[in-house]
Amino acid sequence: MKVLIVEDDSQVTSYITKILDRWGYSSQSAPTGKEALQLFSKKDFDLILLDIMLPDYKGYDLIPKFKNIHAEVNIITMTGHNSRELEKKVRGQGIIYYMVKPVETKNLKLLLDHIKKNTIDNNLYHKNSMQYF
Repeated sequence: MKVLIVEDDSQVTSYITKILDRWGYSSQSAPTGKEALQLFSKKDFDLILLDIMLPDYKGYDLIPKFKNIHAEVNIITMTGHNSRELEKKVRGQGIIYYMVKPVETKNLKLLLDHIKKNTIDNNLYHKNSMQYF
């Protein structure tokens, strides 16, 4: 599974990159929304780990842009500035999980394994469905 990490804090990015690599997931990172959009439009990612507070964009403004490029992309948001209003706004945009920093490794692993399993199951379903046509 390919993961795009959109995070402006290099320490957080480094930490997430290392654990994803240890778990067998490939990743690329972008420290700004602009760079993330450029990367996402050129490469195929299964999941975006998206910080809400970036230097050039708010993560919730990026979600529709990512979905316009690839409507079915899985997005997990991350924030260190939690509020009920923010959570409601972000969840309403079709993300799969709203995560409050610091990132809890155990929860992230469970989420990624679940997404990977569902992605594989969906791909098998579509592949088998196409055999009948």
